[in-house]
Amino acid sequence: MIANALDFVTVHLDYYLKRKTSGEKSIVRLSGVTNNNDDTLVVSVVNISEEGTIANQPNITNQGSNILKQAPPVYINVHILVSASFKENNYKEGLSCLSTAINFFQEHPYFNSQQIQMPDGIDKLSFELVNLDIDNMSQFWRALGTNYQPSVIYKMRMLKISSDRIEAVLPEITGTETKTNPS
Repeated sequence: MIANALDFVTVHLDYYLKRKTSGEKSIVRLSGVTNNNDDTLVVSVVNISEEGTIANQPNITNQGSNILKQAPPVYINVHILVSASFKENNYKEGLSCLSTAINFFQEHPYFNSQQIQMPDGIDKLSFELVNLDIDNMSQFWRALGTNYQPSVIYKMRMLKISSDRIEAVLPEITGTETKTNPS
């Protein structure tokens, strides 16, 4: 599910960059953070966390005369880093591509299945810019164990991960019956 969502974002971001720059070469790639400086915009996962605003809700559905009980879905947030991994002589081009990527997320803060063909199992994706001050950004790059690259972090919100496994099949409740004890 995470890979499908990130493939979707990477493909659309790359198409947007090609359209805005009149380029033909793909420059966006999904990868871990590296020091390759291969003149690409790199999209990387830097954190995954559970969405705290949606509590585990029971996942019960009706199917014919039965009620199916499944494990509740987990909603996650995926923090993605978009970094300009460009050679020093192409630094300015890298900054331009990064600015265009920021424009992409500004113009497309969410995607949903009513707007566009989404990957199977994904109904919507939304993106929120994450602000880090200079000290936190320095610690972040140090923790990654690589040199700083111009970059931006987005929180991809509420990716739903659910299981198809049925925990229980319960008979449908068809009525209520009360028994009284004679006195």
